[in-house]
Amino acid sequence: MQQPLLEIKNLGIGFSTERGRIQPVRDVSFSIYPAQTFALVGESGCGKSVTSLSILRLIPEPPGKYLGGEILFGGRDLLKLPEHEMRSVRGKEIAMIFQEPMTSLNPVYTIGDQIAEAVTLHQHVSQDQAYRIAEDALHDVGIADPHRRLREYPHQMSGGMRQRVMIAMALSCQPKLLIADEPTTALDVTIQAQILELLRKLQRERGMSILLITHDLGVVAENADVVAVMYASRIVEVATVEDLFDRPQHPYTEGLFRSVPKLGRDTERLETIPGQVPNPARFPSGCKFHTRCPRTRALAAQSQPQDVVTIHTGEEQAKVMRVCQQDEPDLREVLPKHWAACHFAENFATAAQTVPQLEHRREVVPDMVDVSAGAAPGGSGHAGNFTVS
Repeated sequence: MQQPLLEIKNLGIGFSTERGRIQPVRDVSFSIYPAQTFALVGESGCGKSVTSLSILRLIPEPPGKYLGGEILFGGRDLLKLPEHEMRSVRGKEIAMIFQEPMTSLNPVYTIGDQIAEAVTLHQHVSQDQAYRIAEDALHDVGIADPHRRLREYPHQMSGGMRQRVMIAMALSCQPKLLIADEPTTALDVTIQAQILELLRKLQRERGMSILLITHDLGVVAENADVVAVMYASRIVEVATVEDLFDRPQHPYTEGLFRSVPKLGRDTERLETIPGQVPNPARFPSGCKFHTRCPRTRALAAQSQPQDVVTIHTGEEQAKVMRVCQQDEPDLREVLPKHWAACHFAENFATAAQTVPQLEHRREVVPDMVDVSAGAAPGGSGHAGNFTVS
């Protein structure tokens, strides 16, 4: 069995605030294998971006603090590396692209200067060589006339071209892992498709791994091999992309799928998950999703009074299962190679608590994936046509 490229074990991140310490990332564990695309999915505020920034040790200390856990990359714990060694990891071995390239590129330097700076920092080449590498990188990401573009400034480019520049900069040093934090959020649909196809092409050519941070399930269906769903600082479900779309186990995952528009379905309004992701300073007790969960409410309506408790959510009262309100479920392997953190997921009571590890890659038949796919409870959706390798 192949060893993971990146292993995160029981990661905890805290921030000191005027109201005390908050913890937006708690007990997060997952692994990414070579040449694999691992998607981290969830609503805004669930902890996705903090998790990704922590891999590169970009959490400012203070106010941030690593509260525990390990981030193993190539066998080294990144949390224990001195800063000068960590600088050699950033950009060279692990690179990152962000969701808004205009705020990531320096407006007073040319595109060539910015890419060449990253190249000379990690590859110890001359300035002329660095510019040749920068030009090749722009060519690789599909920018026409790269020699001329090297002398341009970010404001002279469109949003899609700036995102291509960010990808070129990130890949100029041939990293083993690319962290893509919602790389297509600010782009229109046509440019989004081009950027994602570019990432897939470069991944095939270079064999790099991708950590894809997104809330777009269409992007997940087209690009991911393995998916982790994150909610309120913790991972609540992990599975292959096929299993997740066909048989979701956590009610939050089911809610995400129900909120996706379906082709061929005549619907006036999309379904939504009531409420919002809780503030890390005021997490509810027990399962962090129980205040919004339709599954626990449905079960409470047909359960014995001693198993039910009444909660207040804003101006509403609701009956939920007592175990959901009192006990936070751990992440268990409820089905083969499928983990969920829900008291009422299939087989949860007898399932083992194990660390998710999935060495899985799939090959998608071109133009056959329905990006509007989604699974309602019971697994009515499908993530397209897959050939599993």
